[in-house]
Amino acid sequence: MTDNKITTPYNIMPDGKNKGWSNITVQRLLASEIHLGYITYGKTRSKRGQVELVPEEERIKIMGTHEKLKTPEEHEAIMERLLKNRMLNPNSRRNIFPLSGLLYCEKCGSRMRFRVGENKKQGQHWSALCYHQYKDGSKCDQRGKVMDADFFNALYDRIIHVDPNILREIELHGSRYNDTQVIIEVKEQELKKQKRALDKLHESYEEDMITKQVFLERKAVRSRQIQKLEEELKDLRKVVVDEGNYPTVEQIYERIGEFRELWSIAVTSEEKNRALKKLVERIVYDREGNRVELTVCYK
Repeated sequence: MTDNKITTPYNIMPDGKNKGWSNITVQRLLASEIHLGYITYGKTRSKRGQVELVPEEERIKIMGTHEKLKTPEEHEAIMERLLKNRMLNPNSRRNIFPLSGLLYCEKCGSRMRFRVGENKKQGQHWSALCYHQYKDGSKCDQRGKVMDADFFNALYDRIIHVDPNILREIELHGSRYNDTQVIIEVKEQELKKQKRALDKLHESYEEDMITKQVFLERKAVRSRQIQKLEEELKDLRKVVVDEGNYPTVEQIYERIGEFRELWSIAVTSEEKNRALKKLVERIVYDREGNRVELTVCYK
């Protein structure tokens, strides 16, 4: 945006020149409630010649008449992402480490971070650590691990040789997907049948073939059946969407082939990270004593 000379709303120099876009400028725009439609008054006040920020609860916030550019749900997602970015090591955000954004702690579920170390024996090396702190102030007791050549060799072997339990789970998902599709077809046929019956019921009443009392009683029964079927179909279609996003065994092996090719020519950490993200959704880390267990979750 700076290269294209798009003016920023901030960073105006005293001489009127624009300093250009920065990370902070973008973050301010993303977090601003103006784009939710709000206008806030009284953000600052002067006290004894000093300008200070007014606590948020004391500010005046009203809904403006300008165009809204994001929904409350989008704003919440943006703020959640910004919070995660603040908690994440900047080097990790830039994919400087091979497992940036991929390694998660088994004990607390938090994303793990990386620290660069150096000693005479190993030279420069990385360590995987969990910095999560619980609400009571206690810290996660996950033990870190130096990510040496043995670590990456074990990880590579685990990735390309898919755990049989994972394969069975993938096949089970595929089977559930097919079974759910069949159930949906049956339910859809039943729904059509009930709607046709309701139409005929209306015709019978209009032609004075049944009394109003009988019509209302039968209509209530049919309407309940239709409503129940529609709710069941809604839930089943959600299941189909979830199951449809799950990879097949064939897709996993195809991606493993692509990963092996990329990994074989990867030199930098960024290249290794890109190779991993072609195939892997996350890697769950757990250490007990000297034994490290890595669970690979495939895309």
